[in-house]
Amino acid sequence: MKIKFLVSVLISVLLFSSCKEEKVVKEKEVFSVIVEGIFEKNDKIQVFYLIAGDVWKDTNSVSRPVYASKEMQKIVVNFPDKVVPENIRVDLGFNPTQSNVTVKNISVKYKSKIINGDFEKYTKYFYPNEFVTWDPNYFGYKLNVINDKYDPFLMGNDELAIQLVKITE
Repeated sequence: MKIKFLVSVLISVLLFSSCKEEKVVKEKEVFSVIVEGIFEKNDKIQVFYLIAGDVWKDTNSVSRPVYASKEMQKIVVNFPDKVVPENIRVDLGFNPTQSNVTVKNISVKYKSKIINGDFEKYTKYFYPNEFVTWDPNYFGYKLNVINDKYDPFLMGNDELAIQLVKITE
């Protein structure tokens, strides 16, 4: 009788303990690029990622709309799963009437690690192309049309590439 009781208690304990639901919050393992800036006209921001053995191309990019505002906006661009970039390029827009932008921050996040570009520290990691010039009167970037072309972007440099490797370790 004692054995039957012990066996039934043991079975009950096993059943109830196996039914216990465990909730595990898994951290997102995707790269995110955070851009904070002022865009006074509706536009679209596009962030490219360069992966090993590839070239810059539209299929390796993510776009987000940007709505006109005189206030600072925070735009978060998440890369697809399993993308580990060797470099990053931030296109500042497609609207040629967007003549100026103010950029306060471009940071890169992976898991709990961050490459902090806040308060213009991003200039240590990104450089402008010929369509982007510093405007001291505006205290921001002037976006230029050159020979009827408009392609303003900030390109990641060697320091960013080094930090991208470190952030994945």
